[in-house]
Amino acid sequence: MKLLPTLLKIGGITLGLVIFAVVVFYFWASSNGYPRNKYAEIIDYPATAPTNKDEFTLITYNIGYLSGLTNNQAVSREKKLFDDNLKTVVGALKPLNADFIGLQEIDLGSKRSFKVNQVLELAKALSFNQAGIAINWDKTYVPFPYLPFSAHFGRILSGQAVLSRYPITNNKRIVLDTVASKPFFYNALYLDRVAQVSEIQVDNRSVIIINVHLEAFDAPTRRKQTEYIQKLVSEYVDKYPVLLIGDFNSTVPPIPENPQPTVDILLKTASIKSALPPEALDNPQIATFPSDKPTVKFDYVFYTPKNIEVTEWRIVDEVKQASDHLPVMVKFRFKD
Repeated sequence: MKLLPTLLKIGGITLGLVIFAVVVFYFWASSNGYPRNKYAEIIDYPATAPTNKDEFTLITYNIGYLSGLTNNQAVSREKKLFDDNLKTVVGALKPLNADFIGLQEIDLGSKRSFKVNQVLELAKALSFNQAGIAINWDKTYVPFPYLPFSAHFGRILSGQAVLSRYPITNNKRIVLDTVASKPFFYNALYLDRVAQVSEIQVDNRSVIIINVHLEAFDAPTRRKQTEYIQKLVSEYVDKYPVLLIGDFNSTVPPIPENPQPTVDILLKTASIKSALPPEALDNPQIATFPSDKPTVKFDYVFYTPKNIEVTEWRIVDEVKQASDHLPVMVKFRFKD
């Protein structure tokens, strides 16, 4: 009879230790390691000053931390994969001589991508003068994918970036709604969905680039985020030329996983226009995901037609499968 109380006591102590360990792990794993005052930093790089020009090139690219089609998969990766994908991206984008590149899912020092600052590497290789960054994932340890443990992301420092050949005078990071239906520990360890607002001085005018990466898995949250983006755009369109770019995680026409495309909110907003003709958005030839056999379009460029004229657009399939997305390139002019 004395054995039962002893076993219960041991069991209680063991359970208590397990709970304590889980709590300690949670607070440790969800802690931040990067200075918060650098979450929306503007970084200078040594590069040649841009020349005066009439036409500009912009690219938006969910670069998927250069993990190719293995993005978010529980697989082991070698550094060679990331090195080769970086070389492919640089080789594909360099001839385009872009003036601005908006990037999503780019690592600045994560275990999953061998602690390489991908913003720095791209800025140097493509000779950009500045980058505005917007950190959206700064965690000591991310236990995803869940199994095997060897595939865990571990230390994460990731976010969005705007590379520019022209001076970035202001760079803001706005955290969007989280998924209300998820438990607190999910949101604490998951990435923030962010709108990055970069003000850029192009000759005698200020231009606003809004770079977004919206919720992928929860449609109600993505709708709230999109409605917020619509309001955010309205704060700038009367005063500035605006380019709204990024991964909107919504496609037209509807698909079973996306029965009510939230991007419709922006397609129906009078003050902005899709650089890719809305009537062509359901054409699989301009799909951007997945990069090996594109079937849907998640990546868009919107602009203010009252002061911007789009002269050319295309999907940049030369990057091959360096990411699970393909970039969108747009050429444009300012209206006098």
